[in-house]
Amino acid sequence: MRILVIDDDEVMRKLVREVLLKDGHQVEMAGSGEAAIPFLKKEVFPIVVTDVRMLDLGGMDVLREVKKRNPESVVILMTGFGSMDGAIEAIREGAFDYISKPFKIDDLKALVKRAADHWESLRSRPKGTQQTGSPALDVSQKGLIGKSAKIIEIYKTLARAALSQSNVLVTGESGTGKELVARAIHENSQRRQKPFVAVNCGALAENLLESELFGHVRGAFTGATHDKKGLFEEANGGTLFLDEIGDVSAPLQIKLLRVLQEGEMKPVGSNETRRVDVRLIAATHRDLGALVSQEKFREDLYYRLKVIEISIPPLRERKEDIPQLVEVFLIRYSEKNGKQISHVSDEAMKYLNGYSWPGNVRELEHSIERAVALTKTSVLYPEDLPLEIREPSSPDLAGTGSGVAGNQPNSLEDIEKLHILRVLQENGYNKSKAADALGIDRATLYRKASRYGIDLRGK
Repeated sequence: MRILVIDDDEVMRKLVREVLLKDGHQVEMAGSGEAAIPFLKKEVFPIVVTDVRMLDLGGMDVLREVKKRNPESVVILMTGFGSMDGAIEAIREGAFDYISKPFKIDDLKALVKRAADHWESLRSRPKGTQQTGSPALDVSQKGLIGKSAKIIEIYKTLARAALSQSNVLVTGESGTGKELVARAIHENSQRRQKPFVAVNCGALAENLLESELFGHVRGAFTGATHDKKGLFEEANGGTLFLDEIGDVSAPLQIKLLRVLQEGEMKPVGSNETRRVDVRLIAATHRDLGALVSQEKFREDLYYRLKVIEISIPPLRERKEDIPQLVEVFLIRYSEKNGKQISHVSDEAMKYLNGYSWPGNVRELEHSIERAVALTKTSVLYPEDLPLEIREPSSPDLAGTGSGVAGNQPNSLEDIEKLHILRVLQENGYNKSKAADALGIDRATLYRKASRYGIDLRGK
């Protein structure tokens, strides 16, 4: 690789050059940001390693200059101040990574190796698919869609998370796409060739969840007629996604903590300790910090999980993404239903933009799927949309016992309860259809109905 090293500290500059030369790279040096400009004008460097704090032109300015001239160049920033100040700005501006001085030589070499691999992957992609900045994430096909400032920040954080091996906590309301985030992290990480295993912790009773996670040996309990491998072992070398982690019981939290701390576990009914190498990504729609304060969730487990935290904004806070989401869902379900739906009418789009979307992206997708399936025209009009979108304060929903006045839910729980009620009503209280529309299984629907006092008979 042709690498440009920029640092006004001569000793550091030469040290970095020597390390990179020994790895077989070709290295040019510049003693300042200003001195680097002629190099950048003359040729394209696949990798640029630059200090952040320099007297004339700082590292962030160099980063912008590099990206302006060649967006594909991979930029690594160095800082001698031992903090991560500016790291967020660096990623936003397109830095590949950020390393603090003093750093270990092996860490620098490994980082440059990843940068070189990233450059090669960008060069090998078909024209028109390259993306700038941190590792390009192909997430749109999997449903993580949007170009708003908030969702772009999610993409940036995803890129950083994918580079690391740390545990991740994904938070957000139901229907925002937490599992999509987890899958995107896994599929862009070094573990992508290994399994991605997902489980909804809130859908299983405590004893069943323990057996599901850790496995069991024959005779461990009634009905255990043979040994069963747990999900931790199935995900060995890969990623385990624990959805609704806030619903895990206190005893099970202790066992999860042991796996995270020691990298080992015991199947139910066994004294044998087994080693596992699993990256954990957990998700919840609940406020784990509040649960910690209420002593309902272990503080040590909480901090083990949230090494990297990604908070997904609800759809009502990124409504500028709705047209793009609608377009993608329209194409998807037109093809699925063998129809040719050209677009959504302006009036229908006004309704879609004006609705609060308590069920978030999942509810929007369900609404477009329903509209496409039922329409008799090639354009979606307001009458094709569900009633609650056209009449958000509909009296049909006022008497559902939601405890919510009109269309103004008071809390996250209110929003979820109202959404469940709407979907149940729309599906004639058919529990299988409602659970499918909500994206959950029947057991989770029963559990949530019990929590919110919802009568599943529709009375």
